[in-house]
Amino acid sequence: MSRRRGEFEHRTSIFEGAFRAWSHLGGLEPAELEVKSTQDLDPLDHPIAKDPRLDGSKKKKKKGKGDDDDDGGGGESGAGGGGGGGKRQDYPYEPLPRSGLAHPFVQAILSPWLGPDADQDAIQLGLTTLRTWWQHRRKGESGSAVAALGTDKMRGVVEGYTRHFFNLAHCLVTNDGEQPPRTLMQKMKDLEKERNKRSKKRAREQEAGKLAALALNAGMAHGLGG
Repeated sequence: MSRRRGEFEHRTSIFEGAFRAWSHLGGLEPAELEVKSTQDLDPLDHPIAKDPRLDGSKKKKKKGKGDDDDDGGGGESGAGGGGGGGKRQDYPYEPLPRSGLAHPFVQAILSPWLGPDADQDAIQLGLTTLRTWWQHRRKGESGSAVAALGTDKMRGVVEGYTRHFFNLAHCLVTNDGEQPPRTLMQKMKDLEKERNKRSKKRAREQEAGKLAALALNAGMAHGLGG
């Protein structure tokens, strides 16, 4: 029984740390990723205040709608943080990368749980387990997870995994160009569109300025020639 509990704590602490890290990255602004260091964006030292994703989750709860699929709308928020009586940090749901095992972040979650000797069947089963857990986690931490991870020791373990996975995910997205969390990806697309608009507007204004200058010069030359 103790061994089973140890395995449950081990697996859940890894998954929970990865979930919190991915959630935190998804809530950041693209501009922040461009100018701030990983330390300045740390999920433990710099949690997101007034996360707008939480407002969307509350509205969905009020409507009483069923859950979306993995690639649907903004998922439910889940209670984060360890056990205890303090205020618990909310970590909104961000879907796992759709590319599955092709994404290094997913590989990094499974690796410390399954170990280096896992065969292909074990890895595929592990991916299914992770996806199922991730979907259930969107509704909040289960009672068994809260109990298992609620000790000071396990809170420290989860925080360690959270920081580790955030640093990894941050590097994969900003340096390696890997797919970011869904919310961040949409914000990146919106920012790129806005920048393209501004760039085109600037180009048009510069072209108009050049044409105006040419017209002015031609008018002056014509006046002097007359």
